[in-house]
Amino acid sequence: GKIRETLLNEIKGEEVIASDEGIKSTLTYINFRAPGRYSNWKRRWFAGAIILTEKRLVLQQYSQPVINILLTDEHFTKIKISLETEDTLLFEFEPHLFLENSTGNIEWRCRTLHAKIIYDRLIKK
Repeated sequence: GKIRETLLNEIKGEEVIASDEGIKSTLTYINFRAPGRYSNWKRRWFAGAIILTEKRLVLQQYSQPVINILLTDEHFTKIKISLETEDTLLFEFEPHLFLENSTGNIEWRCRTLHAKIIYDRLIKK
């Protein structure tokens, strides 16, 4: 759940709105299908990270960026964002947005003290 230097260099010129490392996170796969992989329901727990700048959203699994998307990208509008509790964000999306030849649904939850700030900023975009 640590943010790598390469990512920090990539976002260097962007204003960081919120950032958190080593946060409790889960990925839940629902009716997930991809070449060589399938699961009706599977949840993985991990230490993650989240970064929101004025231009992009980054969600990391361990120290690997899984989602690094510009807020102006058409795929971003297809991510459902909600605030489950005052400190838990939920991102729901279809995996084909980020993984070719895949179907189903993915739920990404992360617990961060910045949840409300991130949610408010993303919903107002």
